[in-house]
Amino acid sequence: MAKATNTKPRQVKNFGLAFFFLGLIVIAVQLINYIITVMPAAEDAVLDVGDGTTIAVSSLSSSYLTLVIIALLVYGGTWFGVIRSMNWARWIAVILAILTAVLAVQSFAQVVAAGFSDMVGLGLSLAQLIAAGWVLALAFRQDVHQWYGKKTQSQTQS
Repeated sequence: MAKATNTKPRQVKNFGLAFFFLGLIVIAVQLINYIITVMPAAEDAVLDVGDGTTIAVSSLSSSYLTLVIIALLVYGGTWFGVIRSMNWARWIAVILAILTAVLAVQSFAQVVAAGFSDMVGLGLSLAQLIAAGWVLALAFRQDVHQWYGKKTQSQTQS
């Protein structure tokens, strides 16, 4: 019995799942940042940004809410393209995974520099790094590459 040609290979499905988790983690991080800024304890808290300049944590609320919305739109739109087997979405997913990995390494370095005092930050940066690595590991597998390449060829022929 022949296998249907339109059935997604397992690794293609895993690629979509990996990108979903990556987007979920990125959105969760931004949502946590937003929630922290609207907590009552944040009213008096300030961040020292260097040179004696301080910023009230509560004033960052609208910025973090904007980042949550942008992350939802970008990662959600890309995930929709990934599950619809659009090749452009695979490349956007790769770019987003690379950016997330770089930012996760930076966040991890900050946690290490602070003497591992921020365990939540450590956990979130490691989760982002693992999810980004999962996406990148699957994006260039031969069966995933062929699946998205096949979809591109069939779209240009019709």
